[in-house]
Amino acid sequence: MHVEVRERDGVRIVECAESIARADDALALVAVCIEHDSTRVLLESHNLPVAFFELGSRFAGEFLQKLQNYRIRLAGVFPSEDGYSDRFREFLSEARRGRSFRVFSARSEAEAWLASE
Repeated sequence: MHVEVRERDGVRIVECAESIARADDALALVAVCIEHDSTRVLLESHNLPVAFFELGSRFAGEFLQKLQNYRIRLAGVFPSEDGYSDRFREFLSEARRGRSFRVFSARSEAEAWLASE
């Protein structure tokens, strides 16, 4: 899995720099986090598969649960909510207040949250 690792305020952040294909790709992210001594992941929405946005597929829940099991904090960057179903927009709204998975419209906000706590 191709990633970029950077530090912000002394916190190492792993950025997934390739497309996610399967829910089990979360385990590859966990392995990369362990390798780089990090518990923080940044993921851009364009790297997620269509199934992630279709909540009935259960992809999003399975993917996120795998990361939560290993106490990985994930910040998702979703620049716009246009084009998503009402149900997925509700999911995003709830995720804006999440503890282990939170979504942001700007990358800088996502990085700041990952570097906090």
